[in-house]
Amino acid sequence: MRALVLAAVVVVVAGVPASAGAESFAKGPYLQNVTRTGVTFMWQSDSTCAGTIRVAGRAVAAPPAQLHEVRVENLAAGRRYAYAIDCGSGHGAGELVTAPEATEPFSFVVFGDTRSNAEQHRSLVERVRREVPDFILMTGDMVDDGANEKDWQAFFAIERDLVAENVLFPSVGNHDRHGRTRGADAYRRYFSVPADAPDPERYYAFTYGNTRIFVLDSNEYSFALTDQTAWLEKELAAAAADPAIAHRFIVMHHPPYSTSIHGGQPELREMWTPIFERYGVDAVFSGHDHVYERSEKNGIRYFVSGGGGAPLYPRDPRAHTEDVAASRFFERTLNYLRVHVVGGFVEVAALRADGTLIENVSWGSLPQHLVAAAPPVASGAPAVKVASPVPSAQGGCAVGGGGGAGGWERTGLLLAAVTLLRQWRRLTRAGAPR
Repeated sequence: MRALVLAAVVVVVAGVPASAGAESFAKGPYLQNVTRTGVTFMWQSDSTCAGTIRVAGRAVAAPPAQLHEVRVENLAAGRRYAYAIDCGSGHGAGELVTAPEATEPFSFVVFGDTRSNAEQHRSLVERVRREVPDFILMTGDMVDDGANEKDWQAFFAIERDLVAENVLFPSVGNHDRHGRTRGADAYRRYFSVPADAPDPERYYAFTYGNTRIFVLDSNEYSFALTDQTAWLEKELAAAAADPAIAHRFIVMHHPPYSTSIHGGQPELREMWTPIFERYGVDAVFSGHDHVYERSEKNGIRYFVSGGGGAPLYPRDPRAHTEDVAASRFFERTLNYLRVHVVGGFVEVAALRADGTLIENVSWGSLPQHLVAAAPPVASGAPAVKVASPVPSAQGGCAVGGGGGAGGWERTGLLLAAVTLLRQWRRLTRAGAPR
């Protein structure tokens, strides 16, 4: 569904009051497709109604509908805004943060495969809310059956508080496309993403800060591996040539490398990984296998984060030799990824649903002005743990290592300081009060 950009009459309002006796919406409100200057608001009412969005001291009219999709522009970059929505007897409210300028640090969270177990899904979402991410990347399989409205209702009910204040960028999984025709009608209906690809909403790309993110449809039966390839190579080449883009990430449901039950996908390794290598992709985020796993091949990092609530999978003792050779770390657990981007530096922390650390991986260099400003580490101060994989007795991987040697203590302090600064800016760069 394409967002409706309203040419509505906008009036200045003093605040964002709640409606007396108002009820919550059937779905939402939730945030989509944020940029430096705009965001899309979506919600589903119990019946057709005309609505009003109050944000940034303005009131924007939403035309009569049941599933609403309203684009609001002319916002400031890197700003926090309170908003409220009234439609019929329904009311919803939250906060949003617009995308920052290219020089600003940011963080995001990655997880997926939230289907099947509502309680596990809910516990992960509650933990992710504490991370205060700037946005969320979903690795697909949000629901068990994409043709089942009850599944989507359950998904949005569990995600309600998270997506009311964090923009969600989804990728389509095989379960999201279930149904007699293998279509993705509900997926297209419930999400509004950038329309910059030949097949809008199935795959797309967006820029956030100094990073370009490509969200792909890796479902083989949708002919994704043929019609996306030319577009992907063209877009990656443009991003690699753009001096304002320091990082390139890929998001898709199926992993090129995995040692769990589904395993790595040979078609992806054949058709797409050479393109990733050619244009210097930093990392690929996938789901499909319900585990946490990190692999590396030819300079590309491959993360599987499919532990959002679906039944957990074991490691496959008969995994393909290519998958085994690429694997660097594996754990069968509910999980999500927290990604920090600070200039040319990237840190990925893999975390369990209770917030405990699985491992930390980083690359690149922090901006020199931050390094110079970092305080010295006092003698005897505890080291910041940086997990590194070591072979286990079973031939897998276990967490080991630490930050005692080198500059990891200072790096850890810097990232903590940058995170606090980013969160402080998010909490203080307010638009109109709620």
